[in-house]
Amino acid sequence: MLPSALVNTFERPLDPKKRLTIPSVWRRALGDDYVYVMKEEGQPCLLLIPKGMFESRLAGIQDEALTGDEYNDVLESVGEDSELLEFDVQGRIRICDRLLEYANLKGTVVMKGAVRMARLWAPENAPGRSAENAENLRAARKRLRF
Repeated sequence: MLPSALVNTFERPLDPKKRLTIPSVWRRALGDDYVYVMKEEGQPCLLLIPKGMFESRLAGIQDEALTGDEYNDVLESVGEDSELLEFDVQGRIRICDRLLEYANLKGTVVMKGAVRMARLWAPENAPGRSAENAENLRAARKRLRF
């Protein structure tokens, strides 16, 4: 069973100390005082992942048939490309400069809900929907009966 879903799109500014306020409805959906932020490989954005989901995915790595070196390389890349952040009393997180730079997050951050997690984009990098993409989504939703 999924916890409350991360839905909707929000735009929030980074404050002068580079803190990002997470919408209160998302903080309730995340269900913890902590959240993971990680690079999305191949995309100029960051993933905002609930703590329980992130840790479940890490546990799932142990079930894969990876060689010792491959397993360690995966864990090292996950460890290097992510961080565990605590919400302050105002619901803000401070993402490290290295990850902010990766996603080119400087002023406004576009936060797009993706149900189980969210993506954090610079406005100029946030993808829109093409007609072709919309048609593919329509077909996929029909197959999933959603």
